[in-house]
Amino acid sequence: MHVIHFAFECGGFDNRLMRGGLSPLVWNLSREYAARGHRVSLVTPAHGLLDALRADHPIEDLPYAHEHRVPLVPDPKVWPDHPAEITLELTTRAHLLRLDDVDVYFLSDAFLDLLPDRLYPPPATEGRDLAHFKPLVFQVAGAHFVRRYLAGGEAVLHGFEPYYHYLLPALFADDPAVRTVSTVAANAPVTQKVYRPQVERVLDLFGVRVDLDAADGPPPAEAGAEAAVARVLAGTRMHVEHGPDHVSFLPLVLAHADLVDFVSPGQRDHYSTFRDTPFERLFHTLPVSRLLREQAHKLFVGGCGISDGWLARDPGAVDRGAVLGSLGLDPALPVFYHAARYAVHHKGQLELVRAVEEVLADGTEAVFVLRFATSGGGGQAAPAGNAWFRSVADRYPGRIHLDWRLADEDTLFEQAACADFCLFPSKFELDGFLIAQAEAMACGAVPIATAQTVTAHFGHALPREDPRATGFALPGSFRDDDPDLTRALAARIREAVALWRAAPKEHARLSANARATARGFTWERSADRRLAAFEELLRGRPRPFPAEDAARYGWFDALPADAWTRHRDLVARSAAALGDTDAYGRCAPLDEEAYERLFEAAYARADFERCASTARAAGRADWAARTRGRHRVTRAPGGARRIEYRHPYARHVEVAVPGTAGPVAGPESVAEAVASDEAVPADTGMVLASLAPAGDGVFRGILPGPRAGDRLPVMLTLASGRVTWDTVPCEDPADPPPFRLVATDLDGTLLRGDQTVSDRTLRALARATEAGAHHLVVTGRPAAACRQYLAALGYRGLAVCGQGAQLYDAGADRLLSSAALDLDLAREVVARVEAALGPLELGVVTAPPESRFKVTPRFGERVRHGWDVTADRALLWADPIDKLVLHHTSLPEEEVESVARSLCGDEVTVVHSVRGMVEVLPAGTTKAAGVERAARLLGFDAAETVAFGDMPNDIPLLAWAGHGVAVANAHPALRAMADEIAPTNDEDGVAVVLERLFGGAEHAS
Repeated sequence: MHVIHFAFECGGFDNRLMRGGLSPLVWNLSREYAARGHRVSLVTPAHGLLDALRADHPIEDLPYAHEHRVPLVPDPKVWPDHPAEITLELTTRAHLLRLDDVDVYFLSDAFLDLLPDRLYPPPATEGRDLAHFKPLVFQVAGAHFVRRYLAGGEAVLHGFEPYYHYLLPALFADDPAVRTVSTVAANAPVTQKVYRPQVERVLDLFGVRVDLDAADGPPPAEAGAEAAVARVLAGTRMHVEHGPDHVSFLPLVLAHADLVDFVSPGQRDHYSTFRDTPFERLFHTLPVSRLLREQAHKLFVGGCGISDGWLARDPGAVDRGAVLGSLGLDPALPVFYHAARYAVHHKGQLELVRAVEEVLADGTEAVFVLRFATSGGGGQAAPAGNAWFRSVADRYPGRIHLDWRLADEDTLFEQAACADFCLFPSKFELDGFLIAQAEAMACGAVPIATAQTVTAHFGHALPREDPRATGFALPGSFRDDDPDLTRALAARIREAVALWRAAPKEHARLSANARATARGFTWERSADRRLAAFEELLRGRPRPFPAEDAARYGWFDALPADAWTRHRDLVARSAAALGDTDAYGRCAPLDEEAYERLFEAAYARADFERCASTARAAGRADWAARTRGRHRVTRAPGGARRIEYRHPYARHVEVAVPGTAGPVAGPESVAEAVASDEAVPADTGMVLASLAPAGDGVFRGILPGPRAGDRLPVMLTLASGRVTWDTVPCEDPADPPPFRLVATDLDGTLLRGDQTVSDRTLRALARATEAGAHHLVVTGRPAAACRQYLAALGYRGLAVCGQGAQLYDAGADRLLSSAALDLDLAREVVARVEAALGPLELGVVTAPPESRFKVTPRFGERVRHGWDVTADRALLWADPIDKLVLHHTSLPEEEVESVARSLCGDEVTVVHSVRGMVEVLPAGTTKAAGVERAARLLGFDAAETVAFGDMPNDIPLLAWAGHGVAVANAHPALRAMADEIAPTNDEDGVAVVLERLFGGAEHAS
């Protein structure tokens, strides 16, 4: 068999010709095929490196000098200052290197020799530098070379990565001796397109006629929400928007190639369905989705592997101390390793460095070997890709080794062999790290990697108790600079360090599993799969798409008739997992229990169309109401819309709204983004606005602009990791609640004198919530002192604590923000007030997470259980504090408050909330400020708020709210300014007012 490899890079034998994982894929398959006696011709650009290569390799100059023209047809919208067509007059020469029985043909001309330092044109060259067309020139020059020099006899023409060979399947479609195969090596967006006049011009150059409309065609008409989804996704790395004058190149390959090859089973699954990703909904509307199903028989998995040279080495023979010592790292600490091409966003490297900085800052004892290759190897200069990355490494000498060079296999193996863990946080399902992660695992490194479809075979996403588990899973990520991914990485690193120290046997088990799993991915096995497929292709044997895979994908309409019998159980399981009532009913009885399972499965996936159809089929009006009740949109001041969304399994809820993403910001500069291999997503005029979590699966926010009758696209990220879209109609309710936010103080207001909450008050709060209002607890207590009271309320939302200084998520038991009081300033306040009033008794509340109350002894009867009493004032200032409390044994608190405010009011906030105590807080801290911040997160404003309180510290809150209510037992100053006086707290005053506002009045209980 003659296999012609057509590859833009092939440097598995010399890293000067390598930029990423494509090189080892091409070279190792070439070696394996040749070792089996097949003729292998590898066609690749010389990239201007011939002279450097000659020093190490016997390169022969061939008698091939082809003078030809390459027509460039630039898109005038992108290249406004260029002619409509530019003709390149080129003389392409060929040079041969015979290595390991593989014929490597280097093509060299004025264009193919460009960019020797990076091989590929960076995205920023488009519209500015004609070097952008280097991959197109390679296709033209390479097609001529195959036809003119390698013709004769049957051959399999195997291209790697569609963007670098998309013309070849069409150019050789009518050649009976050539069969074309395309390997999809990276998960680039399937909506990538090229300028159609350029494609037509090159096809015309070769005398080839192709119906481009049949290969691609216009997408289904989009309107409203669908168009908004497409525009939002075009602002990410999942989708690229083009006009009608462009053509998708993947459908061009699918239509004309004989086989389409994938490098892992999960990659083929991902490309076929995009299941559980934000792109899934849009994908199903595109022609490429239809074409993938029609051409599914062409799809196969050749796989990926680790080189024989790597597998032949012994990790145990590496001197850990010497290797790590040469890097300035301590071999006694756990080692975390990452090696990949620098691609800060889709490889998750920004979040990786953020997480490393976080764990080192908190004292985690570990070291990190981080390799981010920015250029080719072989001694070429490697520019620093990111100044902020460098600054982090510089701040932690002896803990981080940062290298921008593309290293040889000897160096990589030695460092990987020293790794206890390897870090591979890929994002957008764009990168599998298939070789880099496998190499590290083969050395025994336990993976900490994203739980994505394309790398499911590595086993790191299996539950830890699974005997096959290999490591730690990270959640999927579909956004740049993702704080969730950063947090997860930091947590997994800490967990890994703890495992390494406290459970060495468990680490050894995972390490052994990782080693055994990765060492099963050999190039020998990968070559055998591909050669078997090529043999079938040359013999003309049909390759039906497996019915099992169609069932797994949910392609039930594509199943052959006998599959419903042969694979009944598999189809039933797949239909049950998807909540597909029709498919399930063809395999199993649809009784009440089955309907309920199907409904719950669809609801858990947020597939509300299937929820509705199942509810109708089962005759369950309650299920239909549950589905309809997931969202509520009402009018807000200024023409905006307030949205409330409910789903118990949602982790994030975001709404697509008009807006501008803004310039590149954060730790990657504009210049660094431009120089990167990653394209900067377009600003499409649509962005995602996050709704604020309000507890119990409820999310709220205010959105500007949508009109009643519009439909808002909502992106849901579920706890399972699935990301999907919903559509919310903008409708106005007939009877909106009188207030949308109910803000209540605790002590002396909501709580009775015995510190309990009456049943009547709980019922009134429940009615307010049912009417569409949100309850917000606002208290002077620190968050740590609120837990038991919030639990009694069944309260799981945001709470404003510490007189407004703290924002606390009760459901997650997590402090979101907290303001601290400067210790020197606190001591100065004490000195000034004591100079005016004489000795004071003092108290402080220490900063979270402890939040201890420390007081001096003469607080007397005010000292409560659990407080720390100390006669040594110096101990009050031993830890950071949130607030200072002043108590005078003989003067009323009003006088102490007045003096403290007059002496220090410009530097601190002084409030009186509990009898006998005056609190000193960071400047600007008030309950009103805290509630305003929380209300903004929840999507409410002051006019929509009714607030309840009892002490002077509640004055700013009641003044801010649209309606302020003081209970009858309140301080006279608060009663004087309130809009309404309610009965006392022991008479359920809050409940009385809420019953009047929201209905359900009753006698006190």
